[in-house]
Amino acid sequence: MIDNHGRSRPSAAVRLMDALQPHRLLWLEEPTPPDDIEALARVRAAGPRMDLATGERLYSKWDFVPLLERRLVDVIQPDICHAGGITECKKIAALAEAYYVQVAPHTPQGPVSTAASAHLALAIPNFLILEFVRSAPYRDRILREPWVVRDGHLEVPDRPGLGVELDEDALAASPPRTVGIPRGAWNPDGSVADV
Repeated sequence: MIDNHGRSRPSAAVRLMDALQPHRLLWLEEPTPPDDIEALARVRAAGPRMDLATGERLYSKWDFVPLLERRLVDVIQPDICHAGGITECKKIAALAEAYYVQVAPHTPQGPVSTAASAHLALAIPNFLILEFVRSAPYRDRILREPWVVRDGHLEVPDRPGLGVELDEDALAASPPRTVGIPRGAWNPDGSVADV
């Protein structure tokens, strides 16, 4: 899988796909900017020999409908923190199922969003793969019981709720750091533009 993060215009994305084709990728993610559906349509029209994925920067089921109706993607990646939570993402997954599109939730935010996304994955028939940040040990420290990853699979506990209990002392020991907001993160109306 390669995440292009919407950095290419259609012709460059097609050349990128051609160059990557021998590597037999699972997908190319966001070959063009997510708000330019016509650019994605041009990429799809080129007949890619790999799956196309997008959706981490779409925020409701209505944002996914044009992609699905026009059959522009093979995999959608709703972000549970930005696309309305478990219920809205389950609706998005149901729409995708009607078009034989798989779901790979985008979940880099932390253990609570990972837990919510894992539960979503268990509840939908078109789940493909779950993004999971394993290289950040501080995430395990804030959980009273870190989730187990065995043979590349996340084991979802059967405890009530999401199955996570946060260690408030560990959270307090690591207060939030001031981080600058990246340019382009917000639309003029205050809505999220990039995650």
